[in-house]
Amino acid sequence: MSQESFPVAVKSTLDKLGNDLALAETPPVEFIDLDNVVNTATLLGSDDNALVWSMSVLVPVPSDPLYACSFSIGARTVNDPANYDIMLLVGKLSTVFEEGVIIDIHDYTGAVAGPRIGVLTMTKVTVLPQEYDKVSGIRMVSLEGRLQRLG
Repeated sequence: MSQESFPVAVKSTLDKLGNDLALAETPPVEFIDLDNVVNTATLLGSDDNALVWSMSVLVPVPSDPLYACSFSIGARTVNDPANYDIMLLVGKLSTVFEEGVIIDIHDYTGAVAGPRIGVLTMTKVTVLPQEYDKVSGIRMVSLEGRLQRLG
């Protein structure tokens, strides 16, 4: 995998992990990339619970094939007055992305998952304070990691 296409593989891996978690919920919830303004606007105008995420940084440190990354992933709930639903979702996210976990990076943009092309090691996990709008709450988990592009 080339250095140019590695960020796409990282994003597709995070998309897959988040989608797998969202589909495992009963009932399933949506997994929304907050950088996608169309889906985000639709979600925020609905009464649906969802898992949400946003990439912050993916940079070579000190140079390719070593990278630093940071992203946030969290939960959005509606009609959750005691905040039990949101905390349950955040807890599930925190177990997948806990500090020290190693995640294999594959390119999931095709019909079939590509070969293992990198490794992400989670180095810092921080649950952030909950944010509110008029009808919903969002609680994000701030994540930092180190990546190595293979090959």
